Amino acid sequence: MSTLKDLKDQEKLAQMLVDKFDGTIDSDGDFQLRNTNRIDIAQVKAEEYLDSKNIIYKNIGFDSKDDRIPSAMWFQVPSFLRCMPDLLVYASNSISFLEVKGCRDEVKFKIDDLHEYNLWNGIAPVRFFVYSNTEDEKWVLSLADVWNRLGSGKFGKYEDNNKIYLAIDCKQLEDYKR
Repeated sequence: MSTLKDLKDQEKLAQMLVDKFDGTIDSDGDFQLRNTNRIDIAQVKAEEYLDSKNIIYKNIGFDSKDDRIPSAMWFQVPSFLRCMPDLLVYASNSISFLEVKGCRDEVKFKIDDLHEYNLWNGIAPVRFFVYSNTEDEKWVLSLADVWNRLGSGKFGKYEDNNKIYLAIDCKQLEDYKR
């Protein structure tokens, strides 16, 4: 009896979530919406790109939607480690880090995270793989490329965590297309 009630409760919750969030896009939702039972298409595209170029990589970051860290533990992890890039990449006899960013028409970079990536960049170069699902395009930028866009991007603040971000229109990324 308990199992049947649990299933009915889960079904009600699932229907409520569908009703509430149907038709929304990732950037419209909060962290919970963006990271619950969702396929990270940008991560998939990044891995497809690396595989197509026969580039060796290893997932290292905390962003895996399949292997979440418990919230109580997450907030005890130093911010440097919370901003660990998504992938360790080995190409041309050297390693680098690759942070994967999915977007629609503009890509957003949290300013606090960019400062942490500066530290990672001291270990090995940090690059960003950006995938736009509306354009079905991909770009690869260095950390310096992002910092150099401060003047041409626009700033905003996330409502769910009050973090300041730099938004760069994907049209400005043509030089980095892959």
